[in-house]
Amino acid sequence: MSGARRVPVPALLVLMLSACIADLEPEVGELRTGICEPEDSDPEHDVSFMEDLLPLIERPGGEGGCSCHTPKSARPIGIELAGLNLGSPEALLRGGKMSGDQIVVPGDPCSSIIVQKVSSAPPFGARMPTSGPPYLSPAERNLLADWIAEGAHDN
Repeated sequence: MSGARRVPVPALLVLMLSACIADLEPEVGELRTGICEPEDSDPEHDVSFMEDLLPLIERPGGEGGCSCHTPKSARPIGIELAGLNLGSPEALLRGGKMSGDQIVVPGDPCSSIIVQKVSSAPPFGARMPTSGPPYLSPAERNLLADWIAEGAHDN
């Protein structure tokens, strides 16, 4: 037995177990593709920034609004810190210090940072408004996404 090589028992066990583990897949939950729908959910209704969205934005933070990003706010900290003004379509389309013009991608709500940030699970950073809950309701988020899907017009 001078030529035979002995494999230590612990190493042998690791090799045997690794073959079993290789067949296991982690439980990662349900596939979440398709959460964002890029189409206008109600093509018969044109969403108006001034009439439909601005009233939601101007609500106080404790009511699910983002008034800290409007110049009318007593304390526009969102404008001061992030450079993001949501007070008009033109200002919103300019974006902020970090988001730039990706804040709204006209015609593509799924690529628009603002839609991602108000969603229930933003891909980065905190969900907006940071004072939530409450947050924008699903119907309110839909209005925002529809406005962007329609081209993010100043209407």
